Amino acid sequence: TRAAEMMLTGRHVSGAEADAFGLLNRLVDDEAALLPTALELATQVAATTEYGRWMTKRGMWLGIDAPSLRHAIELENRTQVLGTFTGNMTQAAVAFMDKRDPEWKPL
Repeated sequence: TRAAEMMLTGRHVSGAEADAFGLLNRLVDDEAALLPTALELATQVAATTEYGRWMTKRGMWLGIDAPSLRHAIELENRTQVLGTFTGNMTQAAVAFMDKRDPEWKPL
């Protein structure tokens, strides 16, 4: 695999090559575009719920170690059920219907 080749050889790859491998989410044209692009992504992430960010990160890492697909799905189901108790799910639905941004409650 490409990942194995990169690890075994220690070869440096260009941004364009890393992008072609599917290793990047975004590729900027020049250094001047880097900070605005990173800030745009950070703003999008920060606009989500604290619980959602926390559980998404937790679920991704736990999912890697899940012994089976069934266990990973059970973890995701538990996360969704717990999320209903934050009040943010209702807030999201109401905000959507009102065509406005949601006002998230902190954890």
